[in-house]
Order: sequence, then C-alpha cells, then structure tokens
Amino acid sequence: MNPERLILVYNADNGLFNAVTDWSHKFFSPQTYQCSLCRYTFGLTGMLIPWKNFLQMLPFPSVFLHRDEFRPRYPQYATTSLPIVLVEKDGSTEILIGADEIKETGGLAGMIGLVQVRLEEWSDTRTGNARPVSPPR
Repeated sequence: MNPERLILVYNADNGLFNAVTDWSHKFFSPQTYQCSLCRYTFGLTGMLIPWKNFLQMLPFPSVFLHRDEFRPRYPQYATTSLPIVLVEKDGSTEILIGADEIKETGGLAGMIGLVQVRLEEWSDTRTGNARPVSPPR
C-alpha cells in the first residue's frame, strides 16, 4: 500500500528575500543552517539530482512546503519541530520522519535510505505484512 503523497516540510519560509537569506547562510555557514532537509537535499544551485531522481521514482507525488505555508494548512503540527516528512492517505497525515531523525541521517545518502525504510515500514503496517524486528545485540 502506498500513501497518496509524501509531504516534505522545510524549516524555512517561502519568498525571494528568505531564499536569498537562506542561500547566503548555506554558502557562508552551512553547518549552522537551521533546515537539515534543505542542507542535505539542495546545493547552491538547486535540488540535488540524486534526490530529485529518487523522488521522481516514487509511485506517488511529493509535495514541498515551507514553514509559513505548512503551519496554516496543518495546524495539528503547530508545535512540531521542523523539518519533517509526512505521509498522507485518505485525507489524514502522519509523521514519517521527524526533525531529529532527518538531522541524524548526516546527508543525502542517509536521507534517501531513511525515506525508503520508513515508507516500507509504513506500507507494511497497513497491509498486515509487518516484518519482525531484530532484537538488539
């Protein structure tokens, strides 16, 4: 089972001024940039090609929202730390990946891997094909 769409929410506001400010911050001080999703998936010239290709290969659309677009549309997440990745199915949303988890991926490869794993887990729990969890060693 697939979600209807993936919603990726940046911890940055929309608009030209904000885009220029964010670009400058990423250029001069990338490690302190507040949006790890942006930092891992965008370069100085736009979305990184491997990320774009990964999202295009998913069997459902991806929607991108900035913080100031997201909060009014999804008030139930008003206090949720950003960035986040949500899945939407049948008109309801749930967090697939939280802000701390995104930050912990450490980069693009980790982000792609985590999205793949979480989508599989999400699908499995809805189809009754839950995979056994290995006990810690």
